[in-house]
Amino acid sequence: MATAETTTYRTLPARITGTAIVVAALVLAAVMGAIEGNLGNNPLSPIAFMGVIAAIAWVLLLRPRVVLGPDRVELRNLVTDVVVPFSRLASVERKWALELVDNAGTKHSSWAIPIRRELRPRKDIDSYAEATTRGKTAEGNNAEVISGHVEREVQRWKLAGGVDEPGEGAHRTWARSAILPLLVSVVFLVVVLTFG
Repeated sequence: MATAETTTYRTLPARITGTAIVVAALVLAAVMGAIEGNLGNNPLSPIAFMGVIAAIAWVLLLRPRVVLGPDRVELRNLVTDVVVPFSRLASVERKWALELVDNAGTKHSSWAIPIRRELRPRKDIDSYAEATTRGKTAEGNNAEVISGHVEREVQRWKLAGGVDEPGEGAHRTWARSAILPLLVSVVFLVVVLTFG
């Protein structure tokens, strides 16, 4: 039986860096706005500029993620969302990132889950060490690991009676949660610089 849980995956460096940039942008906006106001300048200019930086950090680092549900995989990328129901999932790949191929033959890649990058060449002893030190190293959120989670959930779904269906493949939509913050912050910056 498929689990009723929904799990969200994104890389730890993206979460840390994105959060740091957004917090720093908000703090700098407040500080620079106060300084500009005390100098008699328009305090909205630095606030608008930092708002654009925060929106870009949101779209590039914090918003992208993979959501694995009991009957689907959702790829939330920069400005698009792709929903691939298990019934329309043909295969799971991991050449450059987590990649889902739907039953129409279209490949959908995840911005949030790249393949694991090795900083040094691996040796046979590394594989042995990883196998014998379970629990001492985290597996991380990379394409190899997450593809395994997806494949396991697809198997659970099939064992619970899930049936493949012919169809039009995945469902792709524009991501309002990415486009709106970017649009609002850029429009606010343009208005402030034009009329401020």
